[in-house]
Amino acid sequence: MIKLKSFSLLFTLICCCSLLTSCFDFIEDINLNANGSGNIKATLNLSKSSTKVASLMKLKSVNGIQIPTKEKIKSETEDMIRILKNTAGISQVQYSLDFNNYIATVSCHFASVSALNNFSKALGTHFKSALGNNNSYTYNAHTGTFTRTYTHSPVLSKEYARISETDRKYFNDAYYTQIVRFDKTVKSQQHASAKISSSAKAVLLKLKATDLASGKASLANTITLNNK
Repeated sequence: MIKLKSFSLLFTLICCCSLLTSCFDFIEDINLNANGSGNIKATLNLSKSSTKVASLMKLKSVNGIQIPTKEKIKSETEDMIRILKNTAGISQVQYSLDFNNYIATVSCHFASVSALNNFSKALGTHFKSALGNNNSYTYNAHTGTFTRTYTHSPVLSKEYARISETDRKYFNDAYYTQIVRFDKTVKSQQHASAKISSSAKAVLLKLKATDLASGKASLANTITLNNK
């Protein structure tokens, strides 16, 4: 079972059905203001495999792995939302669960980058995942530097290694995408796979889920903004 970042909704379903789901997308969209506040929207999209997921959810278990019911997913999501609403610096929380297309979203406003880090740690503790401690952000408004620190968890590699070579092919079309938008133009960014938008006010990073799971890819990056 491979767990995504702590923001991912329907995490239980993804963990249980990933072996039978040919593709999914996790998209993290961040809008960062010059003062360090901003908004974030996370989307987990299984619509490309909605037929398979729908069939899977009719079962109680697969290969000894319990399949969560819609009620269970709603309950876990509501727990996550309560944590989010109770986190200092987080407001305007909204979320949706689409069980027709299997798309889940959560969005909120954060007063500072540290609020995002606190939320990530809180969710990591709630879901008993180390990922909340392996990922963090810093932002220096004076230098215009936005940094993401990321350490690959050995647990991910261990769990991924348990998947047979035959079943790993089902992850080939699964991706993690992050878009970070700024008020100012981007001067530079350090991730080899990331791209600066044509407007120079956003950075796009898209990675294969298999590369993240195996540790071949990293989410770490430093983005430097122009002062003007």
